[in-house]
Amino acid sequence: MRISFAADVPHETRRRVVDAWADATMTADAVDAFVEVVSGDPVESMLERLSVRVTLAALGHQRGELVMMHAAGVAAEDGRVVAFVGPSGRGKTTLSAALGAHFGYVSDETVAVDRELTVHAYRKPLSKVRSDGPKEQVAPRRAGLMDLPAAPLRLSALVLLDRQPDVSEPVLTRVPVIDAIAELVPQLSYVTDLEAPLQRLAALGDAVGGVWRVTYGEASSVVPMVPELLSASPSAVDSWTPLAPVEAKARIGTTEFRWGPVSDAIAADGSVAVMSDGVLRVLAGIGPSIWLGISRGLTFDQLVGQTIADFGRPPEGDASDLVAAVIDELVTVGLVVRGDRSSRARTI
Repeated sequence: MRISFAADVPHETRRRVVDAWADATMTADAVDAFVEVVSGDPVESMLERLSVRVTLAALGHQRGELVMMHAAGVAAEDGRVVAFVGPSGRGKTTLSAALGAHFGYVSDETVAVDRELTVHAYRKPLSKVRSDGPKEQVAPRRAGLMDLPAAPLRLSALVLLDRQPDVSEPVLTRVPVIDAIAELVPQLSYVTDLEAPLQRLAALGDAVGGVWRVTYGEASSVVPMVPELLSASPSAVDSWTPLAPVEAKARIGTTEFRWGPVSDAIAADGSVAVMSDGVLRVLAGIGPSIWLGISRGLTFDQLVGQTIADFGRPPEGDASDLVAAVIDELVTVGLVVRGDRSSRARTI
């Protein structure tokens, strides 16, 4: 990644850019990624937009290769990294400033991880919110943040941020795999460019011993938790099953229903996560039983029987009506397509 300047950019503007990006580091190989600074914008606004432009260029260069999480990251001296994932406004920059005074500052914006858990640092300027203007871009060392360790960076813990201002003592809890994926997917860049993205995320969670959630009020209260996260003993992670949409669809071509376009899907703990047309949907209740039954080529009557076998008869209403309603919903969102023999289901 390289930041260049148009010929007419004033010296003072160049100095401000160099100062903000003085000790920035991006370890991912992005040889052909360039961003040019041009004249015309107020300096503070330009610096904020430049941070966004550099981030987008870096992300676009690595799309489809790395899991790129909207996250703050810090590293221990031995290279173990904790990634704190959350949307804008969840306090990642404030958390980075608090943690980066004690641990190596990796990023306040993006933590990128490859299949071997190697973390590709994106040590950009901190983007600090101001009440009266654009975000201030502060070089990490000028903000008092520690340098990266000499050791190779490797993801050791994955944490979802849940900032609650009224919480006095932070709390760590484990997050089930389907719930974790549902929260992680919106915080990933170019997720649909990854091969089997849901399986990739589930495997990533397995590799770091599961996903945590930290509920906290003040960023400083999280500092003592980092050693705990880094030294946590591997726990038994949730079991999950990858689903094979292409094979399943081939088996059900002559039945009443078939799956719609599915790029990836996994099952865990009675739920199913499905990626279809770039949208993640989580099926629960009787939905997984019906959707998976369709993958086995079950007819409508067989789906009703399977649902009763799995869940018993409903306390109110007719099982056929409930199954038909779920199928209608699955058809509406594109996860199921009706076949030529669907007249019975349509008239129920």
